[in-house]
Amino acid sequence: MTGEGVSVSTWGLLLLVLAMALAFLMSLRSHPDLRRGPRAGLGNALLSSDPLQRARIWRFLFGASNHAFGLLALNYGAQRGVLHAPSAHLLTVVAALAIGGLYLVLRTGWNRRFADPALTEAQMWVGIVLLGWGYLIGGPGRPVALILLFVILMFALLTVTFRQMTRASALAVLVFGAASIGVVGREGALPLTVDLQVLYFCVLLIILSCACVLVRQLSLLRERAAHARHDLAEAMAKLHGQVIRDELTGLFNRRHMHKLLRIEQARADRSGFPWCVAMIDLDLFKRVNDEHGHPVGDEVLRSTAQVLSGGLRGADQVARWGGEEFLVMFPDTDSDDACQVLERIGQTLSRTQVSPTVPGLRVTFSAGVTRHLADEPLARTIDRADHALYRAKASGRNRTECLSGPD
Repeated sequence: MTGEGVSVSTWGLLLLVLAMALAFLMSLRSHPDLRRGPRAGLGNALLSSDPLQRARIWRFLFGASNHAFGLLALNYGAQRGVLHAPSAHLLTVVAALAIGGLYLVLRTGWNRRFADPALTEAQMWVGIVLLGWGYLIGGPGRPVALILLFVILMFALLTVTFRQMTRASALAVLVFGAASIGVVGREGALPLTVDLQVLYFCVLLIILSCACVLVRQLSLLRERAAHARHDLAEAMAKLHGQVIRDELTGLFNRRHMHKLLRIEQARADRSGFPWCVAMIDLDLFKRVNDEHGHPVGDEVLRSTAQVLSGGLRGADQVARWGGEEFLVMFPDTDSDDACQVLERIGQTLSRTQVSPTVPGLRVTFSAGVTRHLADEPLARTIDRADHALYRAKASGRNRTECLSGPD
């Protein structure tokens, strides 16, 4: 086997090993289950156990593989005598130090101190400088630097902002412009050198222009998508509010209160703490509608809802149960305490102006309170509260009746 044959085989083996390493990294990224098996130690050591840091380091290593292929091609050209070997070796050492330094910053977590923890712009700048240097000494392989630059820019399209891409493009124009001038200075006597440098520089400008336009378009699409998500979130919140709240009073509706009652029942079954249900009905509300009309009746319902909400404690919940009826849930409360709360609210309501249209109108309510018993169906508790309300009505209205157990 000739020396040249050994050289080609060696570089071929290095390329194969690099491709296998890259495939392994991609498998770690694509198959999270592997991180919980025997390979978890190696994967965490290389990419970090933090999911966000792991994604950043994986993207960095994927981008660094482009530089690795470029350096392999550069050194292969130097070994074949096409390029200046000391210059290629110096660039290789500097590139390895720069890439290794960025990896250490990411792996140690220092990147979290920066405004851009992914170090996207820093990676682009390092790549542009290294590729510009490689272009200067690359000889006939100079177009490879432009191809790798294009790959870097395309890889960054989805992560960089328009300003970052503009700054990176300006740096690329300066670096590759200076490299082109250097090439003309060193090889200007060769045929077509100037023409090729002008051609390559025009290609560079086209690549950078297209990258900036694409990033700008993607930025606009991201902004529109963000606005759309915001509008959708607001619409969903509004819809959710409409689903769980009564349109007239703004209180919870009957359906949602049933859900809250089931949640409280399950919680109380675990904790053993008492809780109560109260049924409230406005006294002589039909007379209000008959004498003053339904718009005034709506004003009365809204005002009553405000008085109830303002008089309850933070954990208590109230819903419009239907018509002029309201249901109140008192978590961690015995029936006597719940009755005291309702009596205080009833006194407040009797003094409240409930209708701007009829300023002198005053209303009262009757209420029935009962404690939920262990292992009792919710419907049974609500029926008992309703029965207590019936007793309050029968006893003269404007009062609260308590039933502590089965009637």
